[in-house]
Amino acid sequence: MEQEHGYSTALMRRVPDAYARFYRDRGISISAELARRQHAAYAGALRAAGLEVHLLDADEAFPDCVFVEDPAVVWSGRTLLARMAPHREGEQRGVADALARWHEIVPLPAGAHLEGGDVLHVGDTTYVGLTTRTNAAGAAALREFLSPAGRRVVEVPIANYLHLKSAVTYLGNGALVAVPGCEGLDAFDVDEVVLADAAEPVAANSLRVGSHLLTPAGNPRTEARLRAFAGRHGVEVVPLDVSEFEKGEGSLTCLSIRW
Repeated sequence: MEQEHGYSTALMRRVPDAYARFYRDRGISISAELARRQHAAYAGALRAAGLEVHLLDADEAFPDCVFVEDPAVVWSGRTLLARMAPHREGEQRGVADALARWHEIVPLPAGAHLEGGDVLHVGDTTYVGLTTRTNAAGAAALREFLSPAGRRVVEVPIANYLHLKSAVTYLGNGALVAVPGCEGLDAFDVDEVVLADAAEPVAANSLRVGSHLLTPAGNPRTEARLRAFAGRHGVEVVPLDVSEFEKGEGSLTCLSIRW
């Protein structure tokens, strides 16, 4: 099965106490207790989908470290380490130490910036968002990293969202889910695009794991569209409440690294 969905393993990182404090100081109220319950439910959903889940301790020096997907890109036994936004730079060390158990670690070259939330694998193509977090040099480094696997890498400019996967994710079976009006959709070679409801943009970040499709709860119109897609392909839709992570501009894909 194509690696984007045929995972066996996931790495997650615990929620630091600093997460709620960091956003409270910016006027955003997050319940640390609720965030941890949601994090545990997410881990349970990955296990129910057949994954072995490994939990990495939180690093209190990095409030956003729970968004563990961003520091690294994993493919075929190798890991490309990111270079991140200034307040997150340094998170990679703990993630690299954990991933070295399974993967060869490849550093990003000088001048390149890349975060895992900007990397989306679809079939034999990898799409990389050009955002405030990922630059052209980062995209070029990703292309070189994936070249031994023969993967095509396509750049997608994204102006209005933090990451590419804030706006579009892959559902499998040749289909995407995307926010309405998402720039760059024409770059994708897919058979179908399911549009999230205009009032429910967070639902564009959904996560397919085998025969399970995890989607953010509380988005009924988009969920109905995803259930229609899932019904055609024998997929089980699993709504998960990730409200406390959405407040930090995160969602389902960024809470784990999967391979």
